[in-house]
Amino acid sequence: MLNIHLDKSSPVPYYFQIEEALRGLISSGVLTPGDMLPSELTLGTQLDVSRITIRQALKDLTNEGLLVRKRAIGTFVAYPRRVVPIVRDRLRGLTEELSTEGYTVRSQVLEHVLIPASGEVMKELQLSYKDQVIKIRRLRFMNTIPLVIETSHHPYTRFPELLRMDLTDRSTYEILDKEFHACPVEARDRFVADIASKEEAVLLDIDPGDPVMRYRRTARDREGNPMEFTLSIYRADQYQFVIHYRSDSSQPDKGGDAFSPLP
Repeated sequence: MLNIHLDKSSPVPYYFQIEEALRGLISSGVLTPGDMLPSELTLGTQLDVSRITIRQALKDLTNEGLLVRKRAIGTFVAYPRRVVPIVRDRLRGLTEELSTEGYTVRSQVLEHVLIPASGEVMKELQLSYKDQVIKIRRLRFMNTIPLVIETSHHPYTRFPELLRMDLTDRSTYEILDKEFHACPVEARDRFVADIASKEEAVLLDIDPGDPVMRYRRTARDREGNPMEFTLSIYRADQYQFVIHYRSDSSQPDKGGDAFSPLP
């Protein structure tokens, strides 16, 4: 039973009192990430309020990212979303990003094959239909939590040995740097909000239709040659991207937009 008490003589709505009480239990560490809350019926009975009131409080906290509701299972305290700053001094992969924050990154290889270049992959890597690419599809974990489905493509003629390497729990960027002396120094990233398909939901341990962030990256080396095109699908409840802007008053305003339209 949660230690929540309502002041029924207060003009503050019950649902808001419940929200504040749950926020306090989460911020104080009484409720920790992964903890399951009592059901709406149980909380309603304990506090002598309707399920509609409980549902409103849980909905608001879910929208704030403090709770995660899993259909037919229950409501859980959410894990804090990881912040990924957009402006950096250099390019880094997911392994390095999360390792610097103290997390263990694991990788399960789902597909590692040679395929003909076509469509968007051929265009982004500046290849022809006669060329081949190495396709690497992996499920990446943060500690034990499935975080992202990552599908990367690399030119086969440039990295042929990559096809035979074991990429389980390894950083692709580290392999490219150490084995091929190829380091990405420039990239174009694109983000689109979407919902998870049934297959994606199974892999990410979420419900079909839950929000995800689709992320595309085209990376180039020092000579400007494309060396990677990656499609990633992130769980929206575990990750957030933060963009820092700074205006340089010494430079004239050239009127550029801070974003570009979808291709």
